[in-house]
Amino acid sequence: MFGIAEGESCDECLSCKKIEKRTHPDFFFIEPVKSTPTAREATIKIEPIRELQRKLAFHPYEGKVKVAVIDDAELMNPQAANSFLKTLEEPPSATVLILVSSHPFKLLPTLISRCQAIQFQPLTPENIKKILKENMSEEAMEENDLNFRTLRSRGSVKKAMTEDMADIANIRQEIVNLLETVSFDRMDIVFSHAKSWARQSDQWEMIFNEMMELVRDLACFRSGCSESEIRNRDIANKLKPLASKRSLKSWLEIFNTIHTTQLALCGNANAQLFFENMLIDFCEAA
Repeated sequence: MFGIAEGESCDECLSCKKIEKRTHPDFFFIEPVKSTPTAREATIKIEPIRELQRKLAFHPYEGKVKVAVIDDAELMNPQAANSFLKTLEEPPSATVLILVSSHPFKLLPTLISRCQAIQFQPLTPENIKKILKENMSEEAMEENDLNFRTLRSRGSVKKAMTEDMADIANIRQEIVNLLETVSFDRMDIVFSHAKSWARQSDQWEMIFNEMMELVRDLACFRSGCSESEIRNRDIANKLKPLASKRSLKSWLEIFNTIHTTQLALCGNANAQLFFENMLIDFCEAA
């Protein structure tokens, strides 16, 4: 089409519309899915990888090449990753393979060594807000909500559009209250939170992410950073006095124990026990 730079999509032709709807016969998209509604996290299993390999064996049907995109590629389980490695080692002709990952260090080194890395920079707040206005429903168009989503997006459209702002606000407040009150004098708080969080396996990713973001901000405040460097700037008035209650060393120790607990719960660890140990470490870091 005229006016479209080479390599860019027009978003208007039949091929672009088919790709957007994922109905193009030469475009394949794989993303993680949860095996059950109560599964801890979504994964990419070997079955969709094998199905992709079967389809890539054919010649392009409409275009000149076949394109396969694997989103959150680091969530391929070991069987899927090893199977896909064979495709990367001997890729079919006329095929473009794209692995998308925000945590490439979690990919198999053998996969990384066979890929060309392309870094994508975060979008500007102005662009994030523009995209939100164009794509969000009328109910989510309030200026405060747009500003909150834009602030939290860190330049990611997916993060800006998919987060539940009510859930985020509630869990942040819960964590701030916990950090303000947890101590050896209030072991009831330790046990009640550990018991509650252990049952919310579907919320663990959000809980850990919010805890690390908040503790990161508290450590920044404690080290003398300005408010412009704080990610949870909308509650900076609550975080600044809280930051002064512990030393920078204590906040860093708390951050490390959160990260260690998150890694432990990726396996089959006793969730309640690990949450209890994490919160007891919070008390010791006072």
